[in-house]
Amino acid sequence: MKTIRTNVSLVAFIAVFSVNVYAEELPLFASDDVIDIVFEAPMTTIVKNAEKRPEVEGIMRYTEDDGRAMTLNLKMTTRGKSRLKYCRFPPLKIDLKKGETKGTIFAGQNKLKVVTRCRAGDKYERYLLQEFSIYGAFNVLTDRSFRVRTLNVTYVDTSGKRDDETHSSYFIETDKEVAARYGMEQRDAEKIQFSKLDPAHASKLSLFQYLIGNTDWSMTAGPPGAGCCHNNKLIVTPGSDSGWILLPYDFDQSGLINTSYSEPSEMLGIRSVRQRVFRGRCSNIDQLADTIVIFNERRAAIEAELLPAALEDKPRKTAMKYIDEFYEIINDPKRLQKRIIDDCVG
Repeated sequence: MKTIRTNVSLVAFIAVFSVNVYAEELPLFASDDVIDIVFEAPMTTIVKNAEKRPEVEGIMRYTEDDGRAMTLNLKMTTRGKSRLKYCRFPPLKIDLKKGETKGTIFAGQNKLKVVTRCRAGDKYERYLLQEFSIYGAFNVLTDRSFRVRTLNVTYVDTSGKRDDETHSSYFIETDKEVAARYGMEQRDAEKIQFSKLDPAHASKLSLFQYLIGNTDWSMTAGPPGAGCCHNNKLIVTPGSDSGWILLPYDFDQSGLINTSYSEPSEMLGIRSVRQRVFRGRCSNIDQLADTIVIFNERRAAIEAELLPAALEDKPRKTAMKYIDEFYEIINDPKRLQKRIIDDCVG
């Protein structure tokens, strides 16, 4: 039977007092205020040919906090994999001209991911809200994570073939920006050795994915033909073979959200995405006790993110029950042993 040991004070100290001392913070993700934006582009081309990843030119209109009406040129394309096949409105990526962004909230930004509403309807608005909230919850656990910024976007089709549509979306910070905040750099790799990862961060990541019921990720490899690591970006300290950090993204397959298009993993033998499977490594299980302390200490803040005020009563109650079940497991020694420790990978 596997066991765990505790080193609470050191892990808690590192988690609480992480300090940004390396890079000047860029303005886009320094605020939580909603940005009203208009994208004007050939949206018919984007939507109808989403899987072909067309690249089109367009403009972005918005107003700065000081009242300046701004127009920035951009290139737009689609991104993603499974969502491109199912969604009627694809996730997007925009490419801004750095020379135009100086002195604006987009200063220092170039390529940005835009997470969009998959389809029309209230449940798809909920999916978007809940996935956004998951990013915020992981921010509670570590600063070494993607920040997001809410948008209220009006999409204007310059071809005139589609009606204008306005709905919520959000930007995701780039991995290069996260890395720069900590004197690190983005790294591409086919696969990596788990031993190179920061053990405390890897433990938080594994337990967080268990909290939200997400199995659609990997810490060491990607799908065939794709790089490491599935639904994570890798950042490293230059010249170091240890302390590597994974930045998780794409949570729409999680049990917490339980989208209508989510698919349980055949490899893991589960029948529903609501069924939790712990995917943390056995070689890292000695970090678990300290990680649980952090999750308990920050439970209120985590729940505040995962249960936003805008979430309607029924899905809120469902999400609350799902979160409660997680905390019951990690705070019950027998269930912890059976559901997590004995179920670790490798």
